[in-house]
Amino acid sequence: MLQRIAAELTDTNKMSFVAERPDGSIAGYAMAKMNEAGDVMLDRLHIDQSEYGTGLAANILHAVFAAHSGIPSIALEVLEGSDRAMAFYRKHGSKWSIAGPRRTVQKAMHR
Repeated sequence: MLQRIAAELTDTNKMSFVAERPDGSIAGYAMAKMNEAGDVMLDRLHIDQSEYGTGLAANILHAVFAAHSGIPSIALEVLEGSDRAMAFYRKHGSKWSIAGPRRTVQKAMHR
């Protein structure tokens, strides 16, 4: 897994966002990737459970938006049944549609 993450960090089509605590531990992270057409996909957004409700996830999401400010929407997938994640993205203006063989919920976040 560490090799995969290390390879992703060197991929110029991917951008990583990391929230670090004062002690150096990771509180949360996100990764966004851009395809050849210039479309952006939020590939990951995870925060430590102890950070739930602190606004950290919104801060990371806003960092992703700021880094892709010229892009009108960012796509993502959320596993069906991830109600907390769906509520979070809905709170931030997402529009949802059910799609895909993996039973995911796809969404485009329009700013």
